[in-house]
Amino acid sequence: MDKVILIELSPSVPNLGKFIVMPRYGMLAIASILSDRTDYDVSLLFQPYVGAIDIESVAQEGPKFILVNGLTTTALENEIFLGRLRERLEGNVPIIAGGEHATMFPEEAKRYADYLLAYEGDDTVVMLLSALEEKDPVSRDSMLSQVPGLHYRDLKGQWRFNQDSARVQAIDYRYDFTVVPGAESAGKRFRTAHMPIQTSRGCKFSCSFCTWISLFGKSGYYVRPMEDVLHDIVHTVEYTGVKNFVICDNLFAGDVAYTEELMHQLIRAFEGRADKPVMTALCRADQFAGGPGSIPEKMIKLMARAGLANACLGLESINSRSLVQMRKRTELQKYYVAIENIRKGGIAVPATFVAGFDGDSYEDVVNIAEFGERVGLFNIQVYARSIAPGTVDDMLSEGRNIPGGHNKYRNGHAVNILPARMLPSDLQRAVFDAPFRFHRGSDIKDRLALRAFQMIWNGLEPHYEGLRMLEKEILVPEGIYTSSGSGYALNDKALHALVEDEERYDDYARRAAAIFRNADRVAPAQFGRPMEATATA
Repeated sequence: MDKVILIELSPSVPNLGKFIVMPRYGMLAIASILSDRTDYDVSLLFQPYVGAIDIESVAQEGPKFILVNGLTTTALENEIFLGRLRERLEGNVPIIAGGEHATMFPEEAKRYADYLLAYEGDDTVVMLLSALEEKDPVSRDSMLSQVPGLHYRDLKGQWRFNQDSARVQAIDYRYDFTVVPGAESAGKRFRTAHMPIQTSRGCKFSCSFCTWISLFGKSGYYVRPMEDVLHDIVHTVEYTGVKNFVICDNLFAGDVAYTEELMHQLIRAFEGRADKPVMTALCRADQFAGGPGSIPEKMIKLMARAGLANACLGLESINSRSLVQMRKRTELQKYYVAIENIRKGGIAVPATFVAGFDGDSYEDVVNIAEFGERVGLFNIQVYARSIAPGTVDDMLSEGRNIPGGHNKYRNGHAVNILPARMLPSDLQRAVFDAPFRFHRGSDIKDRLALRAFQMIWNGLEPHYEGLRMLEKEILVPEGIYTSSGSGYALNDKALHALVEDEERYDDYARRAAAIFRNADRVAPAQFGRPMEATATA
């Protein structure tokens, strides 16, 4: 039986995801689909489960195909590891990449993969492997040309892209942990073991910064069959011993009637059992703020009974101007109502924010801490605004991305844009200043959160220093940022002139890349005082 190996490497720079042990749902889904729908011997190597993935061990398995996840933060690790693996295998094993990085940054992913599967891979991965099994080159090329979302080389060796995407409306897979080495003992081996679970795909909203349409290729909101969701939860608990789940939907409970019935079925499935699931879901505040289509009080209590312990609200900003810019279609008053309703229902409320929109000042960002304390949030996570390909932000924000940064730092915490009302390095500090202020308490929750954010900050120190050097050598001297009262503001005219001058912009990009390379060579410990020492002063 031919072997297919899926490989998920871990990022070298920590982010919040580092502090829980959880494979990505896309890799679990694809591995399970291949196990169910094909005759291949499938194995998913998740680095935290199996430890360091040895090239020689992989080679000795004699794989026919190798699949890798496409995280931007692991792009460098993928390139180095797969380059060595390709050399060991003498280039005879096709390497296929899918996911975030392969979809949004295909030119970079082509450095380490022979084929890229953009968008959803549930159906297309089987089509691709079937095409690659074809011996006749002409027939194989014809079959490859029919795989939606595929980047491949044609008979002349030229890269082609089948641009049409095909949304998966009938989501059809069930987890199979027998193909995941190390999964059987995960709950016992890892104190922070979690598992992703999916109840739906897509969203009914289009916030300006969100990448969901770009990643799926088309709009549409679809729910999974309830029996498949229940299978995944029960199978996870019984096979792996993991009881903590992260619901990784783009919009959990977007179909209220579906979610209500799913909660009832979960309660029945685990009635009388001691190993009930504990779930965290990302939600919108307006789902709990009353009005047509919102989740009623009775259902909130039902969700708590079914195991929803945390409703993590994507609040994004406490600045009304920024909420308008990001097309959030909500208001602060709804935040207060939603948080009160959720907490009354017995569910904790962590929240995520996105900082760096044009309405945000440094004070707006750090004041998220005070807001969180006032409304009783369980914790806060402040991420840096990202301007990703294919988003509304991308179309309206030409030149705002900072060139030359390293992919390993593009983990949601690092600043890679030019904010309007402060320098990039100020935004970088504000992104961490807010959670440091919020988690300055002495209980175990705050101590653990503070430790996690400190580790992330330390990992980003080279990038932070690069931002400061970029400001000192280019952004301020060349008038991209000008003094504005007590700080600096972006000079839109100067930035536009730079972007319009292709020769100047190329020189700017080269100099920026050199600055970030130089900063990355310096040990993080040499960069001033720890953030923790200054953030709560």
